[in-house]
This record gives sequence, structure tokens and C-alpha cells, in this order.
Amino acid sequence: MKDAASIRGEAVSTPVEQITITSLADEIAFRIQAAILAGEHPPGTHLFQDELCERFGVSRTPVREALRKLQAKHLVVLVPNKGATVRVPSRDELIDVYNLRSELEGYACELASAHVSPEFLRDLDAATVLVTEAVTLHERDGFAGEGQVSLDIQLGRANSEFHGAIARVSGNARLRSLIGELQDFFPKDYVWRAMTSADEVRALNLDEIGRASCRERV
Repeated sequence: MKDAASIRGEAVSTPVEQITITSLADEIAFRIQAAILAGEHPPGTHLFQDELCERFGVSRTPVREALRKLQAKHLVVLVPNKGATVRVPSRDELIDVYNLRSELEGYACELASAHVSPEFLRDLDAATVLVTEAVTLHERDGFAGEGQVSLDIQLGRANSEFHGAIARVSGNARLRSLIGELQDFFPKDYVWRAMTSADEVRALNLDEIGRASCRERV
């Protein structure tokens, strides 16, 4: 896929990092997000658009869109004419959001219990297996090495699939929308990295899913 600047015949500098994309802004946002969560850009770091354009070999348009996506995830603050500043959500914010989610998703679980079907239970069981496998890997290897990205993706996907299934079956579109907004408040892999031990990861994911699954079967 060519960048818009290339299509217009504008000069684009040789990129420091090559990227393969389906959505240019999404891929750039993913790369910057990964760098922020890995500690390469500590809170307060200025992200200058010109430097990002040179790094990825693109024009300003996809970079601006990528930074807006990161702002929506509360990872950066955009300042007019000054680029963006890294702002990683605090642990207190994480806890506040999860407290709200526990109330809303508990209510979604209650509503969903009236619409339990074999297909619904299969979806929950499949997500539980994925989370169990990911937590087991974390307990064995920790969050390091080549499996880091795949582990984050597996945890995020399984968590989203489990809670998404419950929200869908609840039958309350507004409730589902509110839960979705809270789920997107910050990147899920930030949550995994904020946890200080495998016990915390298990409590936040596996045990929570197990309790919800049991409620669905009652």
C-alpha cells in the first residue's frame, strides 16, 4: 500500500522501520503504542510528528490519525502545533475503570442468564481455554522474550471474546455500548504489564471469567 504522499509524487524519506499494513494509521498507532508500553517513551515524552514521519517513511496525515487513536486510548495528550505527549494511565485509573466494569458487566451477566444457549456456552468455554493457556504461559515465562506480543494478543482476544459474548446476549444495546467504551479506555496489554505478579493476572482474568461462567450456568 502506498502512502498518500507517494501517490502525489511528494518526497518521502527512507523509513527507519519498515511496516506492512492494511490500515496505515492503525499500524503506526500499534507500533507507537507498543513502544510506549515497553517503556521506550516514558510519561512526559514528546512525540514529534516530523520524527514519526521520518521513522515510518510516511506523510503527516496517517501520523496525525495514529496519534488521535492513541489519544482515544489515553496514552497520549495532543497539543495543537506541538505534537503529542505520552500519558500512560495510572494504576488508580485502571482500578477505577475495572470497578465500573465489574458493576456493569455483572448486570450484563444477570440479563444474559435469561438467554443461555449451547452456542453461547461454547463461546464462553472457548474464551476460557484461551485465557487459561495465556496465564499458564505467563506463570512459566513471564512477560518477556519473543512470545510477549503473541501473549498480549491472546489475552486481549480471549478477554474481549468472553465479555463481548455476555454483553451481546444481554440484549441491552446501551449497556453493551457503555461496557465497550470502558473496555477501550486503555490498551488491554497495559493492564497485563501493570500487574505485578501472575497471581494478579489470574485474579483479573481467569478467576473473573470462571465466576462469570458459573453465574451463566445457574
